[in-house]
This record gives sequence, structure tokens and C-alpha cells, in this order.
Amino acid sequence: LQRMKKLPSRRIIVTHLPPHLLPPSILQSKAKILVLVWNPKNMAVSYYCFYNNMPVLPSFTSWYGYFAAFMNGKLAWESYFDHLVECNKYIGHQRIMMISYKELKE
Repeated sequence: LQRMKKLPSRRIIVTHLPPHLLPPSILQSKAKILVLVWNPKNMAVSYYCFYNNMPVLPSFTSWYGYFAAFMNGKLAWESYFDHLVECNKYIGHQRIMMISYKELKE
């Protein structure tokens, strides 16, 4: 955190943290937040590849076992859908913009 404070203004910080794990002061600051939302199908496939390549996590031998765990929020970290629900609470905030990956590519 100290190193980030020393960076010049207009910093870009990338995180996968859900809103409840961000410092509460971020909503009172002048920071602008971009929430990039993936299509859940693409997210599931990407996360499957990531998850099975992490040595510290248990690997899934089948897509079906993984997909059931993904849909039920039984993977490491939290459910992607819970994350989206929490982000949706901030849709009207003046400095938070939600955009889909598809919209970003257009």
C-alpha cells in the first residue's frame, strides 16, 4: 500500500476483489471505478482453465463436476454470481461504471 501511495497521480489499479473487501474510503474519494463484467459462460470456461492450472487448488477431472461447483458457488473465493449481485448495488453511483467485456470490445 505504501508503494502505491508513492506512484504518480492517475494510477490504475487492477483487482478482482469484491466491493466489500475494498477500503470503504474508496467510495468517498475521487477514484473512478470500472467494473468489467464477463459473460457467465465465458467466465466459467476461463475460470475452469485457471482453476485446474493452480497447483494449490484441487483439480476437477471433468467439466461437469467443475460446472456444478461453479454454479453453486463451491469454488475457492466466492461465487461469480454473488460478486455480480454485490456490484449491482453500486450501479447508480456516480463514479462507478459497469461495462461488459463485449461492450468494451465494440
